[in-house]
Amino acid sequence: MSIAELPPRVTVTPDESTIPAMARPRAATLTLEQAAYLAILLLALVSRLWGLGDRALHHDETLHAFFSWLIFRGEGYVHDPLLHGPFLYFFGALIYFLFSVSDATARLGPALFGVALVMMPYLLRRELGRSAALLASLYLLISPAFMYIARFIRHDPYTILFELLALIGAVRYATTRRPLWLYVMALALALMFVTMETFFLYLAIFVPPVALALFWKVWKPGVAVLAALGIAVVALVFWLPGYPERPFPTSDTVNRVAGPYICPSEQQPFPPPNPMRVARPGPIFGWPPLATFDNNYALCVRHQPDDNFGLYFIKLGEFFGHPAILTGLVLVPTTLAALWWLVWRRRDTTGMTRWERARASGDPTVAVFASLAQDRRLLIAGGLFFLIYTLFFTAFLTNTAGVITGTTGSLLYWLAQHEVERGGQPPHYYAVLLAIYEPLLIIWGAAGLAMAGVLGGRRLHRNRDADSSAHGRGTGAHATDASRGDASTPWLPFVLAWWSVATFVIYSWAGEKMPWLTVHVALPLTLLGAWAAGRALEWWRRAVDDDEARDGSVLSQIARPFPIFLGVLTVISAYCLILLSVTINDATINSNPQLAALTPWIAPLWMVLTALLTAGAWMLRGRRWALGALMAGVTLIVAVYTLRSAYQLSFRYGDVPREMMIYTQTSPDVKRVIDRLDEALRRRSNATTATVWYDNETVWDWYRIRFARTEEQPPQLRRVPGDDVIAVLMLLENYENEQNRRFLEGFVVQRYPLRWWFPEEETYRLPRDWRTAEVTERSSLLMRLLRQPFDPITSQQFWNYILYRIPPHPLGSTDFVIAVRPEVAPEIGLGLGGER
Repeated sequence: MSIAELPPRVTVTPDESTIPAMARPRAATLTLEQAAYLAILLLALVSRLWGLGDRALHHDETLHAFFSWLIFRGEGYVHDPLLHGPFLYFFGALIYFLFSVSDATARLGPALFGVALVMMPYLLRRELGRSAALLASLYLLISPAFMYIARFIRHDPYTILFELLALIGAVRYATTRRPLWLYVMALALALMFVTMETFFLYLAIFVPPVALALFWKVWKPGVAVLAALGIAVVALVFWLPGYPERPFPTSDTVNRVAGPYICPSEQQPFPPPNPMRVARPGPIFGWPPLATFDNNYALCVRHQPDDNFGLYFIKLGEFFGHPAILTGLVLVPTTLAALWWLVWRRRDTTGMTRWERARASGDPTVAVFASLAQDRRLLIAGGLFFLIYTLFFTAFLTNTAGVITGTTGSLLYWLAQHEVERGGQPPHYYAVLLAIYEPLLIIWGAAGLAMAGVLGGRRLHRNRDADSSAHGRGTGAHATDASRGDASTPWLPFVLAWWSVATFVIYSWAGEKMPWLTVHVALPLTLLGAWAAGRALEWWRRAVDDDEARDGSVLSQIARPFPIFLGVLTVISAYCLILLSVTINDATINSNPQLAALTPWIAPLWMVLTALLTAGAWMLRGRRWALGALMAGVTLIVAVYTLRSAYQLSFRYGDVPREMMIYTQTSPDVKRVIDRLDEALRRRSNATTATVWYDNETVWDWYRIRFARTEEQPPQLRRVPGDDVIAVLMLLENYENEQNRRFLEGFVVQRYPLRWWFPEEETYRLPRDWRTAEVTERSSLLMRLLRQPFDPITSQQFWNYILYRIPPHPLGSTDFVIAVRPEVAPEIGLGLGGER
């Protein structure tokens, strides 16, 4: 038979139902959750990158941008903890290399990290819960503090991402025991260390509970030993040393027997003894103050640019030679060595160590710690940490002393700043900032703490019942939690609760409190609040499901009761908002004081009307539905306030310190003057030869790179500007020098605000006797609000700030002048209130 005679081949297409599901090609589909994260990512990119260069650079921003530029130009770097860690500067130099140098690219690195931070909860969705992780990302997107700091060239945008990444690595390793997550945690910790000294606070928050959890499972007396050791270390550093005399109470230096502190140098490695004058000897032992009480010592020991190790060890000796520190150096390793011998080396009558017995029990916590020794995981993680630490702190091996100063210089310098209390903010500083900018975090963070407390109490009760009824059967809390359908990581809420409380307490206690540090306090509250909101939504959803099952879904599908509830709540809120806007208006205050006197009662009115609405919903839909609707409705309304606050802080008032978060800020005039001067020079044929002079103000270091030729001058000019000098930038205090005025004759001089600041004293500071002191018009707004909450004037000032960011007092400022040749003056223009 030939091929032509063969019957035609018939291709039979099998029915899809006969193909195994695993064998079918899977079409690419986008889930609702993935679509939500994609939308959040796009909004994060827009909100973090839009108009990055529109705002004048803050004083600190100019320093960070300038030192990054020096690295970009190949001029080197030496770690200086005064300006925090090296990561920002090297990453900033990389950004300049890739995208050129400008105000916008200076902030590009923090902005990209801010976008990444918004998406980070995605990595915790299995442990935190999918809805909670999505809510956390959504809140990080709209948060005023996180949005503003992500558009700010500081170390904090980098650090908070590393803080969250370290937590994710630890949680994922504990749940999966995959070494990748251990290395992620080590990488995040190392990058956190080389970025900012808050690394030490992060360790102080997490190392004690981790160590206590280990010893609770292995040898419970070790918990008491470690707790006692921790208390002893705190006492040795913060309580037992004495207190020095100071020239005045807020001085960062001390009185010494023979004049100011002399830093050891090559010419004088051992200065003559010059002890501090002691105002109060240390309790119990009468010890003298620590060397770090003197900020001059901190400035001396913070780094060693010449790599003179011997000289640096002499400097360190002044601190580590203190009897309190020597005691700690003996006590800590001795105690840890004793614990190591008792737990890992000493064998009982059965020939087993306590560690071996704990491993044999099959406890999952012990198993996680034991897995660190497998395949040299801990050694590899430690090596990765030390590699990053060494490369960055030594400026890639160009300043080898950084191997030591990265730790000792950072720790001792910032230990001194605790005493300096730079900024002088009170302990309630972060509470006020969170109340103004992050009220949702206060609401849901408090709810999360309460829910974690209740959950912890229930689990302790269940564990006691399980131990009494099933002693020796190997059943435990994990089986109980799993049977109740709890999250796959039932201990995570307690970790977040501890992190939230400990961070708030430590940062509020620390001597230096600044607005940009608020994000460190807000980060754990965001995760805890998202977890609480996720559980609350699930609790409410079950109530809605029950109603649908009972009512046949007719009411749910036709009436949609929650939108009705939300609509009525919105009307109530809008009505109260309109009343507020009328009663706090200056025209109303002057023409109708009786109406203005109603201002303090509008907030209680909103509460009463909202309570009546909730009561009506309770009667119609039941208790759980009504409380859930109230929870969701209030959250959405406060979220609108949060989003508006974010817009105002980052885009509307980004360089105007009407916002408390801004604290102090370079004025918009500085950027406008520099831009116009740059444009004026570009239009001239002598642009490459024209010279711009500037004085000792540090912001000029960044802005002067815009010009082809610049010269720094001393505060008092030594000569008359030559014909090539087209402009002089000078602090007002320097310009008021008679010789400078004479040298600048013939120039057109214009005064502008250089740096202005928020009126903190008049807004939120409290005197020590604020509870009993007389309340006057000069008292701070917070004091008047606490003492006289129903005073109309106080309420009007409070709501004017909350709604319109009108501070209760004018902004403060320090000014500068620009002196330009007459032919250039018309192109510069007037400032925001400057006078010719």
